[in-house]
Amino acid sequence: MLKYVKENNVDIVMFSEVSRIGRKVLDVLNIVEELHKAKLTVYIQQFDMLSFVDGKENSIFKMLLQMLSIGAEMENDMRKERQKQGIEIAKAKGIYKGRVEGSKQSAEATLKKYSDIVDWIENSSLSLTKIAKKIGYAQNTVIKVNRILKSIHVKT
Repeated sequence: MLKYVKENNVDIVMFSEVSRIGRKVLDVLNIVEELHKAKLTVYIQQFDMLSFVDGKENSIFKMLLQMLSIGAEMENDMRKERQKQGIEIAKAKGIYKGRVEGSKQSAEATLKKYSDIVDWIENSSLSLTKIAKKIGYAQNTVIKVNRILKSIHVKT
């Protein structure tokens, strides 16, 4: 996003609500701080306010941001808990059985399937993100393969 903003002369980044920035207080505050470092003003539609007014940081914005990000984190935690309870109830009723036994691929099978990623990780000085872009895989796939490789190297 920062690249797009700089290329297109944007000075204000708008979010509909605090929970759209992040689900954890620390994430929200870090993202807003990063945007401020890039000389960007943040506008949050939820409380119709800008983070900078007349070139100065808006302290009311900062206070609301912190309080509402705490609320967003609490709501996310409650959602996870309700989901966990729902799964437990469904399991008790025999409706939900979880992942089918044997459907999870072994570490060896994953490394074999993604041998090209293994080669890039072991023989390149590129970051995992750059490797993913270069060879056309999702970044999470490259990270998963790297995690498996690290776990194997730790065991040996």
